Amino acid sequence: MRTSLSQYDYERVEYRKDNHDSFKLVTGEWTGTIVTFGEVAVQHKLDGSPPKLNFQYQIEETPLDPKELEANVDFNEYIGDILVHVIEEALEENNFAIGEQPDGTESTNDNTEESN
Repeated sequence: MRTSLSQYDYERVEYRKDNHDSFKLVTGEWTGTIVTFGEVAVQHKLDGSPPKLNFQYQIEETPLDPKELEANVDFNEYIGDILVHVIEEALEENNFAIGEQPDGTESTNDNTEESN
């Protein structure tokens, strides 16, 4: 993750009504671009290589050419960094959910699995 990325580089916006998170980029060369994240998965290989974050996203709005952004490796890495930042903050604040919880209730599963 880029060390200079902070919560001031993006803002969470309500763009869609389907429980997906949308973020507006507010600094840098992609300012004004709104992306909505879809599925997120961590791919962990048994060969000892570092885990890889796989995610889907949709560009909702941008002042730039969306097709060029989708093909831009730097843009894809940047929004991946934002996603990692959001996940890390949620874990630090113990403010996260896995899967949809449309009734607003909190998960009550407190199982913890230790890694070896």
